[in-house]
Amino acid sequence: MKSRRYIVLVLSVLLIAVFLLIFTDPWSTLRGNDKRIELKHVSEVDRIVLTNSYDSVLLVKEDGLWMLNGQETASAVPVENLLIAAERLEISSIVSAGSESGRQGENRGKVRRISYYGGEKVIRSYDFQALGDRYMVTPPGSDQSYFVSVAGYPGLNLDRVFSSSANHYREHLLIDLLPSEISEIHIELSTGQGFSFTQTESGDINCVPSNDQTTLPAGELNDLSTRLLFSYFTSIRYDSKSGYSAEALSGPGTASLRMATLQVKSFNGEDHSLQIFPYQKTSDSGPHLFNALVIYNNDPEALVVNYIYLDVLMRKLSHYFGDK
Repeated sequence: MKSRRYIVLVLSVLLIAVFLLIFTDPWSTLRGNDKRIELKHVSEVDRIVLTNSYDSVLLVKEDGLWMLNGQETASAVPVENLLIAAERLEISSIVSAGSESGRQGENRGKVRRISYYGGEKVIRSYDFQALGDRYMVTPPGSDQSYFVSVAGYPGLNLDRVFSSSANHYREHLLIDLLPSEISEIHIELSTGQGFSFTQTESGDINCVPSNDQTTLPAGELNDLSTRLLFSYFTSIRYDSKSGYSAEALSGPGTASLRMATLQVKSFNGEDHSLQIFPYQKTSDSGPHLFNALVIYNNDPEALVVNYIYLDVLMRKLSHYFGDK
């Protein structure tokens, strides 16, 4: 008799649970909030504003082209990536009170407001913040925050995609890495010196020679000089294509012309290679004082790059050792 009553009780509980799932739909709140962060009607967006405590970016669509801060044409790729990510943004989980959301106040300077406009109408807006390898979104006026991801793109670095740095959206951008994002810098100079700097995720930097011709100077690494090197890979741009083929510059007998070869790797898997050559407009003219030729990665045509970006990358190994 007792066992029969127990069975009836279990069945009653199961029926109640099924009833609640069918008629109350406990996931409807999360699905409803999903609609508050995804960007709909992307084709109607003609203005995007990204701001934080230090930077601001204004992207305006004019005659089919995106303009950056009303002054220059923006690069189409980062703007397109931003819109694709915004359109596919979805909630992974609700941020529980007192956990990660508590860190938002501590890192308020890292929070950026992202707003998408169609005409004068705000189509979508939210506060965005990177917390380690997770990304949190808070709709305006809401006390609730959400961890988000982009459908179909696991592991995508949304902090970079939703950047509020103007350099991220500029045309002709070759490398835009923060010092903390760089895992390795390899340098080979025309003198034969070859050396590599490696950085751990905790920020410790080490230097090793990369060929038999190179010996490390006595003494410790100069911390300031070394960290400045890691800071020089933010916003390296090229001016124009040169008309010189990479094959002609890097073919047999041209090694003596090369001023330096640099390779930069990031923790996220970016790999940038720069082969640097002097720039001569004509065969009988001297090297250009302000520009150099650069073969970037496997591009078939060399690029003209302002020497101001390159000079600080081609210093001798001794520059990074001893007191300065």
